[in-house]
Amino acid sequence: MILHSKETTLAYRCPVCGKFIFGMVGLFTLSGDLIKLKCDCGGSELKIAYTADRKLRITVPCLFCPDPHTYVISSDAFFERELLALTCTYSNLDVCFIGEKDKVSEAATEADEELLDLLEEAGFNGLEDFLMGKGQIGGEDNVDRDYRIDYAQIEEVVRFMLVELAEEGDIHCDCREGDTARYDFEFQGDAVRIFCHTCGSEVRIPMSSTLAANAFLHTDTLILKQPEK
Repeated sequence: MILHSKETTLAYRCPVCGKFIFGMVGLFTLSGDLIKLKCDCGGSELKIAYTADRKLRITVPCLFCPDPHTYVISSDAFFERELLALTCTYSNLDVCFIGEKDKVSEAATEADEELLDLLEEAGFNGLEDFLMGKGQIGGEDNVDRDYRIDYAQIEEVVRFMLVELAEEGDIHCDCREGDTARYDFEFQGDAVRIFCHTCGSEVRIPMSSTLAANAFLHTDTLILKQPEK
């Protein structure tokens, strides 16, 4: 009898060079403690490891956020789905695709098109232009390029979205029934802290560029949590 290992295809976008990195992962491959899918440029890597209850913890680099995102999914979802998309909760854009090879390839192509449209709206001439603004390719010559954060524009976007989401009931905090939530925000470095004056819950959203502000316009919901002590 021949045993056939379950296999699935993964793809994530490297935040350093901008291209999608594809890899094949099999059930037997995952028998170890940790596997990594690295970009050829050496700037990023996706990590997969088993949790104590044999689910999969996937750590994915993000084009928009300074830190990678971590997702925990079941083994069945990892190997059985035709297509599973993992989304950046701040930009609402997909950062990783898992599933059948053709489905993953199609999803990555669509993600490229969506990102290019978003970049154009933000005033960038393609992905390379955006990455140069982040100082991730091109070396020292890019340091003085004028991609500074337009705080006035970002403030306008955040204020508009807070009103829109609050009116639609799409901001969730720890206020109890009968409490009146009062939402506000403040800049903290290259992020915006959105918080509730009433219950104290909050969320920090990376805002390192006008592109991040435009991505925030696609946010469907905000979940505020109590800060860690």
